[in-house]
Amino acid sequence: MFARAGIAPGDRNLIDIYVDGGLTYKGPFGRADDQTGIAIGYAGIGSAARAFDADVAHFTGQFHPIRSGEAVLELTYRFQLTGWWQLQPDFQYIFNPGGGIVNPNVPSRRVADSAILGLRTAISF
Repeated sequence: MFARAGIAPGDRNLIDIYVDGGLTYKGPFGRADDQTGIAIGYAGIGSAARAFDADVAHFTGQFHPIRSGEAVLELTYRFQLTGWWQLQPDFQYIFNPGGGIVNPNVPSRRVADSAILGLRTAISF
């Protein structure tokens, strides 16, 4: 199990709060050397950045979202295929990417939530 947290002055930092935590479990499904894990994280946008977003929206008169925060959920499973080879698929889901930034392809909307699939391998010799 792990957990972290950090805070910083919001008047001079893009991120003023960050928290994450997760769990790993070794030996699921009767496979002693495999590991599975879940983690979550959250980053909050600082007050100066939010104020800047509000100013941009006000002075341009165009759609410009005020960023708030970004969250991520991650699920992973590490297969120990042999004594020297590991394979680890990973799934991440990002809620409110960039804290709610403008979508450059559709400037009247925010960037949509995103799903990410990854695969990692490690070979030891």
